[in-house]
Order: sequence, then structure tokens, then C-alpha cells
Amino acid sequence: MGMQDPITIAIDAMGGYHAPHEVVRAVARASLRSDGERPVYFALVGDEIAVTEALFELDHNSERIQLHHAPTVVGMSERPQQALDARPDASILQACRLVDSGEADAVISAGNPGVAVLSSLKEFELLNGVNRAALASVYPTPRVRGETDDPFSLILDVGASLRAGAEELMVFALMGSAYARIVSENEKPKVALLSNSRESTVGPSEVVEAYELLSRHETLNFYGNIEGHEIPRGLADVVVCEGFAGDIAIKILEGVSEAAFDLARSAYHSKVAWRMGLKLLSGGLKQLKQLTDFEEYGGAPLLGVDQVVILCHPRSGHRAIGNALKLAIKNVRARLPEAIAEELSQRP
Repeated sequence: MGMQDPITIAIDAMGGYHAPHEVVRAVARASLRSDGERPVYFALVGDEIAVTEALFELDHNSERIQLHHAPTVVGMSERPQQALDARPDASILQACRLVDSGEADAVISAGNPGVAVLSSLKEFELLNGVNRAALASVYPTPRVRGETDDPFSLILDVGASLRAGAEELMVFALMGSAYARIVSENEKPKVALLSNSRESTVGPSEVVEAYELLSRHETLNFYGNIEGHEIPRGLADVVVCEGFAGDIAIKILEGVSEAAFDLARSAYHSKVAWRMGLKLLSGGLKQLKQLTDFEEYGGAPLLGVDQVVILCHPRSGHRAIGNALKLAIKNVRARLPEAIAEELSQRP
């Protein structure tokens, strides 16, 4: 793909609790923006009548939006494998097929996460040296990093697979490091293993073994182990763990921020003194709310496959989808899968 070749993003228009209207709204807005050096087109995959009706109500550039009819959609509560076996023409599968056939360069979905991951693994190839793909998510920290002063750290895996061995954790670390270098423009991101102790010899056997592997890697900036309470402090730029622990960790981080605002709201109505104090802190609280809002960062990349895949929160509105579109475009321009493959080729 040349530097001036157009980019096409395939979007599962039926994925998420607010589909198709919020998804279509985000794409309509994106179609009106300037493209920069490479023109960007959007392929909306879903029920053609529903998508057309949603587009009809919005300002958009029809020359940059293609519609691809998909007669079925997978529900949020359905079991992934059974759902895909029953619906081979589902919108998420068809969106992935557009990428696999070369008609699109990236895929975005806010639908059932398990279905989106399984669809990606079904249609795309794992990179050389990767046994398991990893779903990466970001979370806000007090520290900023990289050329863009990015306040977000990366944690992976957060649910693409429940368990991972030592070799797979090392691969997660290399993929996360490459991603942080590209997206955060952080030249040498600090990578840490999530464990129940800072000690290298304490913890699950796969974590102890992964520590040994990572500490011997010459090009990786390995920080060591961190414990759960150290995640939000931003000690590491990339936190590596298996999917079961990562999924729990990221949901706790989301819940803590929501609880903090509930406590502040309760305190505001309790005492006059607290109300005055909260008013003084209102600017900082608004900034914190913005940082912890998942809509700000749009989506989570699925790392380890040979295509760009972005999964959005099922509750995503048009702002989150819009930011996911920007992230997908940035990852395509940076040739993210190729960059990760290059990182993996340097493993000892």
C-alpha cells in the first residue's frame, strides 16, 4: 500500500447497544472531515434499510460511505461459536471478510466482544510467533508519556483468552511495547508483569517464568513485577497479564472512577462545607471524568492478528465510535501489524 493509497475502514453497523444510529452518526461525521495525506472511506456493514434510514437523517459525504448489506446480527448475550455457526452472514463476519479480501484495511465493532474476537481469529491469520491474540485496553494515570504526553497506560490481555503461558505473556509484552511506541509515540515504554508480589520468584509459575524470559530480553524495557494497587499509579506504560486477570483489573479501574463520582455527588448534597470544597475541585473533577470516560479513547485493539481490529465498548455512542475510527486510521497508517511482526522477529 502506497502512502497516497486510500484507506477503507469496515464498521459493524449493527454492533452495540446503540446500533445502528450511533454508529452511523459517527461515520457520517467522519465522512465530512478532511482526510490529510490519504483519503479515507468507510464501509458500513449491516441491515441496509436500517443503515440507510439512519444516514438519511444526517449530513454526510455519500461519496466516502459504502453500504454492505448483512441480513443478520449476533446479540450481546449469545455464545460466540454457536452464534457464528448459526449466522455465517452476520454483520461482524462480513465486516471482517471485507478486510480479509483486501476491500478494507481495518475493522471496528462495538458488538459482542467474544463474537468480534472469534470472527477476527476466523478470518485473519495470527502473526508469526503468536499463539494467542491479546485484547489491549488503556486506563488513565497521573503520569504522561511519549511525544504526545499520553496519560494512558496499556494493559493486555483483557479478555481475548482466559489463560496464557510464560511464552505467551512474553509475546503480549512485545506486542504491547510495539503498540505503545506507535500510538503513544513512546520510544522506550516500560513494560511490567502483573503479579501478587514485586519479588520475581513469587506468583503463579507462568508469571515467574515469564519474568525470567522478559528480564533476558535485550531490547525490551522491562520494569519487573507490579501489584494490583500499583496499576493506576502509572508505574508502567504497558502492563502484561492473562485475560482473566486483565478483564477483572480493567473493570475494577472503570468501577473505581464511577464510584468516586458517586461519592462526590453524595458529599455535595450532605454538607455545605463539602459542597464548597467540591466546587473548588470541580475543574479537576471534570478533567478526571474526561480521562476516565471510555468514549475518549474509543476502542481496544486486538493485537497479534495480521489486520487492524478495534473493539469498542458495547455502550459506545457516536463519540466513542468516532474516536475508534481515528485510532483505526492511525494504526493503518502506522502499519501496526507489520510493526508488531518486526518486534516479534527480534525476540531471543
